[in-house]
Amino acid sequence: MKKLTRKIRLALLSPALIIATAFSTVNIGQAQTSALKIVGRDAATNATTNLQVWSGRSSVIDFSQTGEVITYIRLADPSRAVFNTDAELKTNQARTIFVQPIQPLQFPGATTANITNLFVKTRSPEGIERLYTFNVVHRDGQPTNNGIAISTVVPGQEPSVTLADNRTATIGDIERGLGIAIRRGYTPPNDPVVFKVREFIALARNGTGIAKAAETTNLSMSVVISLGQLGLSREPVFEIPKTSSFSPSPLTLIPGN
Repeated sequence: MKKLTRKIRLALLSPALIIATAFSTVNIGQAQTSALKIVGRDAATNATTNLQVWSGRSSVIDFSQTGEVITYIRLADPSRAVFNTDAELKTNQARTIFVQPIQPLQFPGATTANITNLFVKTRSPEGIERLYTFNVVHRDGQPTNNGIAISTVVPGQEPSVTLADNRTATIGDIERGLGIAIRRGYTPPNDPVVFKVREFIALARNGTGIAKAAETTNLSMSVVISLGQLGLSREPVFEIPKTSSFSPSPLTLIPGN
């Protein structure tokens, strides 16, 4: 797996664009239930999203499907709602926010609003920081959902991964990159990594989040990002000269990568 990434780096002549990432084990089963409203990551960063809350219940904002960790939270008006997270922010493990309405409180000098806003800053496994804004909307009656799941998988759109240069590679780009890697001999078609990548692609296209698909298939995100970069490349791929002293050894799968 590591040798495949190295070969693609040589092909692109741009090692700085490849970032190896590691995902901690997370449980995102809740984020995949129909009880949560799925909101695309790009849509959530480009517009304010409504988070509905009901008396006596908590509503969640979950980032498990994107692999992002929460680094900062700001609730503009804390007089009518409180929040906590599934882990302390300083641990870099928090991925879910729980927001719950409370009886109105009075803070000297503070202002209040019927609909207040909530700011959330996150950091992706690639080191990209994002700012999300939410409106906390108080509702009466029967709850219609349990909150929001931010996802790279949106119905009708191909899931995607952000590269180190902030470009976006879709699953189609990753699949195309795999084809290029095989045709150019960076990896044999029967290598275990190839089967893992194909399984990863199938899972992602069937609704599994990118982070979860990589975790499930035990596939390093460095390989995913490398293949996405290769699939987006429109430049001739660098070929190692026959006179080069570089002699790659057969690609082997290292458990745990």
